[in-house]
Amino acid sequence: MHHTREIPREGWADYLALLSSLERDHWVRIESESLETGDQPVASRLPLVEIALEEKGSDTGALEIIVGRPGDELTHRILKPDHIYADESESGELECLDIEDAEHGKTLIFFEPSQQSEEQGAGAPM
Repeated sequence: MHHTREIPREGWADYLALLSSLERDHWVRIESESLETGDQPVASRLPLVEIALEEKGSDTGALEIIVGRPGDELTHRILKPDHIYADESESGELECLDIEDAEHGKTLIFFEPSQQSEEQGAGAPM
């Protein structure tokens, strides 16, 4: 049985910084869903570099999700995030981060199971 909880907006920066630290190099899959474009794959089986909330400048409030390897990174930006939900397994492991934006689009970050991540190793295809 899964448990979904909403991350309060005032806790986003701290939660995402901790998540980035704990899950760095964990293999993830990213999908984007919107009424305009439908369901679109963004990244498949790439190591997580960082998920960060922009706290200064003209992009204040935007989220950046960075995945990949040094020199070959992919950045996905969400300009107006509205809600962040964490979908956790019974044991409390994060399985999916659901980020919903102001225009009702979603970015889903799926965290691959640890065992599968280790088996894929550094030579896994992108």
